[in-house]
Amino acid sequence: MPIVSNRVFTADGYFYNVSAVLNSQMRLNETAYKNYGELRMSTILALSYAISFAAISAVIVHTILYHGKTIIKQFRSSLKDDHNDIHAVLMSRYREAPEWWYTVLFIIAFTLAIIVCHVGKLMPWYYLILAVAIAFIFVLPTGIVQAITNQTIGLNVITEFVAGIVIPGDPLANITFKTYGYITQYQALLLISDLKLGHYMKIPPRAMFVTQLVGTIIAGIVNYLTATYLMNHIPNICTPQNTRWTCPNANIFFSASIIWGAIGPKKMFGKGSIYSPLLYGFLGGILLPIPFWFLMKKFPNVKWLKYIHFPIMLTATAIMPPAPPGNFPSWLLVGFIFNFILLRHARSWWKRYAYVFSAAMDCGVAFGVLIIFFIMQNNGIEFPTWWGTGGHTGDGCPFSHANYSGIIPRDRPISIN
Repeated sequence: MPIVSNRVFTADGYFYNVSAVLNSQMRLNETAYKNYGELRMSTILALSYAISFAAISAVIVHTILYHGKTIIKQFRSSLKDDHNDIHAVLMSRYREAPEWWYTVLFIIAFTLAIIVCHVGKLMPWYYLILAVAIAFIFVLPTGIVQAITNQTIGLNVITEFVAGIVIPGDPLANITFKTYGYITQYQALLLISDLKLGHYMKIPPRAMFVTQLVGTIIAGIVNYLTATYLMNHIPNICTPQNTRWTCPNANIFFSASIIWGAIGPKKMFGKGSIYSPLLYGFLGGILLPIPFWFLMKKFPNVKWLKYIHFPIMLTATAIMPPAPPGNFPSWLLVGFIFNFILLRHARSWWKRYAYVFSAAMDCGVAFGVLIIFFIMQNNGIEFPTWWGTGGHTGDGCPFSHANYSGIIPRDRPISIN
């Protein structure tokens, strides 16, 4: 099987046909699974799971060691409601969005989630409590990391791990649990970061609350309509046959539903499995921050020690796949130019334009995609195929999807057992 792939395979290198091991209720058929064979992952996908395990445990240990005292101090200060900074003093002129607004919004959203899970028969509604609880627990440690580094540590792996244990053999329930657990934490951090920006920009809190709510509703509708349109109008979307619409995130989501949902962590990572050693990633994540924290305390004058941040190192590496390895040299190059060369030699320009330029690049990419698709491709005008756009394979490497023998995997014939 290929070294780098977000697909899942059989032991003999064919694509794993999950429909061959599911029954009519979309649950694992144990007999069919034994006949069809065990699932195999590519090397990079297996490695990414081990690193994801380490990232989850590392962020907890890192937060306790590096920020534990600050958290306790801030919590005590919040109870006394004192030591406000200049921003809080200036914002006190505006009426705060009352807490009952957030409470009512949570109750409405949670009720709708219960209805969706029950009516759609996605999973028992009471598992929503566990999914939201996981998100609640991790908001603080991951929020601290995001506030300092602007990098988000997702809960996708830990939520699908827990779901695979409590709801085994059910891929739909697994991805439902994962979505509510992961996206709850992710959206909470987005809301907090936007409220933080509004705090610094002196935007009234009530206006921020309303705009966030309206924006979320509009985005949800637009995303649903866009996804429906694309699925109905793009031939072979999210398949290897269409290199322009490969959907790496959707493919890794599907692969995860098989690994954690259909088959489950007990079979994939339990005793006797070839992937059981990957669970040592949790232990590695616990141990990695400790020696460097001690070194930082012992040698406080060594400045570079405080920049060693294992949760970020591990999280960045764990996103392969779906991110291809080529993303990392680009990331490193842009970061080196802006946050090292320009920061040192053109600090005034960096202060004035660096973050504006970053936002402009993000908007430019999004706007360019709209133009290329709706104006060109949607009207039959195809973009030229050349090496800069990945050629016919989409990544510029014809054998990147092949195994060590140079053979491209294909679907397993039904007659093979």
